[in-house]
Amino acid sequence: MLGCRNSVPKGRPGGFCAGWVLLSTCLAILGALSGAGLARNADDTALPPPPAPRPAKRPTPQPTAPPSATPAPAATSPTSASVAAARADRLARISAVRSWGYQLNGLKVEDAARSPYDLLVVDATTGLAADRPFRPDEVSSLRTKSDGSKRLVVSYLSIGEAEDYRPDYFSTEYMTEDAPDWLLHENPQWRGNRIIRFCTEGWQKTILGDDNGLNIYNSIELSPLYRLIELGLDGVYLDRVDVYSEVKKECPDAEAKMVEFVARLAAHARKRNPRFMVILQNAEELLAHKTMIDAIDAVAKEDLFYGVDYSQGPNSADAVRYSIANLKRARAAGRPVFVVDYVKDRTKISDAKKKIESQGFIPYIGPRDLGALWLPGVNF
Repeated sequence: MLGCRNSVPKGRPGGFCAGWVLLSTCLAILGALSGAGLARNADDTALPPPPAPRPAKRPTPQPTAPPSATPAPAATSPTSASVAAARADRLARISAVRSWGYQLNGLKVEDAARSPYDLLVVDATTGLAADRPFRPDEVSSLRTKSDGSKRLVVSYLSIGEAEDYRPDYFSTEYMTEDAPDWLLHENPQWRGNRIIRFCTEGWQKTILGDDNGLNIYNSIELSPLYRLIELGLDGVYLDRVDVYSEVKKECPDAEAKMVEFVARLAAHARKRNPRFMVILQNAEELLAHKTMIDAIDAVAKEDLFYGVDYSQGPNSADAVRYSIANLKRARAAGRPVFVVDYVKDRTKISDAKKKIESQGFIPYIGPRDLGALWLPGVNF
């Protein structure tokens, strides 16, 4: 305020300075108060921090409609589709067969390969004249006909008897007290063939092998079944399925258990090769079981019209009717029927062939020991 005294205008009364001082002081106080108020108002009007985000509200569950009483069928999986395709392929190939031949020992690959047959049944383990198992290249030769077209080649396999000439599962030790529980008595009609208690797991795994198809006795070689698959054969020809009727005491519910065994064998083989065929020989009464029909691709019948008692005589009319009625179950299901009659007389050969064909079955005539391949137009 020292400057006020010196700055009093000339000609003004002296009280002006005091008033000026008072006015300046008031204005200063008001200015200070105003600044404080503005600062306070600025603080009061600042935006508050945004609220913390709230979790999204869960939608209220809505009741669902009950399932339909008849749900839509599930889509076909690739696995089931491939199984169906493999079955269709097998049936198409076997249904195209118009002729067949059957030789289990003494076979010469070159001669058999020149035969006209669409299907050959051989014994790939012991059937060669060279007295050794088949090689893959020999199987391949048999699968090609002289005109370059393909033929089917399947191997015999007995699942109801053990033959003493098969070293892969038969040993002389079996004749001792250490014999496995599945080995029974010798077949009086076939020396060296032992009846089998087929329903035991030991026998079934002897044929099938373990889960990987390995021989259960050494875990190195393949089982009898898988060895046939690896040779490149088209399928297996199952014999002595009818043994179930001879071991009902040893295998309770033998009929059902044999059906299960064949189905198990087919499934085990097709796990390795889905196109692998299974042909049933005899035991045609088991075709009443849908499981059996589903497991096989064809059926074969020995001695349909002649020689059921191992003679050259005709079979009874009742026996013939019974077999034909059962075999027609296979035909109705799209499975071809192959028939072999072991007759020598030309008249009987002609009669048997004519009767077989009249039923829509495919005939073969040959020797009972199956040691030669008879040819149409030559032997019958």
